[in-house]
Amino acid sequence: MAERIPTGIPGLDTVLHGGFRKARTYMLLGLPGSGKTIFANQVCFHHARNQGGRVLYMTLLAESHTELVGNLSSLSFFDSNLLPNSITYLSAFTVLEQGGLDALADLIRKETKSHQATLLVLDGLVAAEEVASSQQAIKKFIHGLQVVTGLMGCTTLILTTGRGQGLRAEHTMVDGLLLLRQRMFGARAVRELFVRKFRGSPYLLGKHSFEITQDGIVIYPRLETLAQSGPPPSPPLSAKCEMGVPGLDAMLNGGVARGSTTILLGPSGSGKTLLGLNFLAEGARQGERVHYFAFYDSPERMVSQAAGIGLDLKPFIDRGDFEVSFRPPTENLLDKLGVQLLDIIRTHGVRRIFLDGYDALRRAAVRQSRVARFLAALVNECRMRGVTLLYSVESTSSFGPEVRFPMKGISMVAENVLYVRHAELDARLHRFIAVLKLRNSSHDQALRELNISAKGMEVTGTFAEVEMMMTGLPRKSAPRHPDSGHRGK
Repeated sequence: MAERIPTGIPGLDTVLHGGFRKARTYMLLGLPGSGKTIFANQVCFHHARNQGGRVLYMTLLAESHTELVGNLSSLSFFDSNLLPNSITYLSAFTVLEQGGLDALADLIRKETKSHQATLLVLDGLVAAEEVASSQQAIKKFIHGLQVVTGLMGCTTLILTTGRGQGLRAEHTMVDGLLLLRQRMFGARAVRELFVRKFRGSPYLLGKHSFEITQDGIVIYPRLETLAQSGPPPSPPLSAKCEMGVPGLDAMLNGGVARGSTTILLGPSGSGKTLLGLNFLAEGARQGERVHYFAFYDSPERMVSQAAGIGLDLKPFIDRGDFEVSFRPPTENLLDKLGVQLLDIIRTHGVRRIFLDGYDALRRAAVRQSRVARFLAALVNECRMRGVTLLYSVESTSSFGPEVRFPMKGISMVAENVLYVRHAELDARLHRFIAVLKLRNSSHDQALRELNISAKGMEVTGTFAEVEMMMTGLPRKSAPRHPDSGHRGK
């Protein structure tokens, strides 16, 4: 297997299955402001600092190195101690302007050998294209560069704007082609990385979101390309996860199946978050590590809310069995959330996750068609690892005859569906809960009252002689007569 050059860019080595291949030539395309210069320098400083490599960064543009270094100095990966011995910046602008491509090729060969460079960055290929007499001349220049750096064992990264989105002759010659784009979705700007080719190695397909932070570029590979695939193992049907709410586990015939996924559907204020917290607390009581993946309630507010129904979560949190992570429901990136969820599942050893809620995932997606595929990949990952997942979904209406699921293909994203709702009865609001779906298990099909008080949550009796509860507009049913031909239970 060819030796790899790790890039040091979080997420990129995952996309590239280990990094660049040694002594190969790669091209990075992107319009001005897309992050090419930060990308290249982040790779350079990692190569010099962590691998003991020697870097030659050659610019073909008129930008001064003082200005370039000044712009980089605010980023955490920048280290002035590596300049100029380990990382050398060299301008070839004048040589290119006066001597053309042949003079530039001679300079690269001479300086690469002189500095014993193991990584060469050529910034500004568009300037070389402008002085080239023909496309054939550019192809000859690229080929010569590949031969020279390949013989020296030097990995090469070429930066260019691409001068349009079409595939050009020089793009076909390099060993890898990476594109950085900034796209607008309404008023929202999203940065994406796309690997168009990567010769001699597998890589993760599709568009991957990235951010430019104080630490440089961070790439978030798509969850669909990272999650485990294939049929999940079949846990024993008797392996159940109790919900921790009196009466509810009886409805579920002992709880939900371990390793299954459950949708908690209901309008705002119906008790979804409190049910999810009880589900996690029950796991923590049994010695399982659990995780609350929150968008709406900060950890402090969540603990206070749980204490209001007599649920003391602090001991579980203090001993590390109850993990809490919170992100405001602002402009989140769906791929970033996916990376965080996979890290929780794979490295934290959690057995239960409550994702509160689905609407924040939907808002984080710039392409709504992705949400179902994202969830399907997450659900399958949980199944493969025996993690029991519960996520809340807010229904669009609190009252009325219509109950809509906010996504299609429910079977693909959940085995179980619990429904909670308010209904007005005798001039009073009542909460009720129903089991709409529980795969591979019998369950109570009655609608039962869900009580929430300072003493906790409890599922109690049915609503006798009441019909149309599911519509939110119930009415008393007519008394049944012994000779009506119907039998009550």
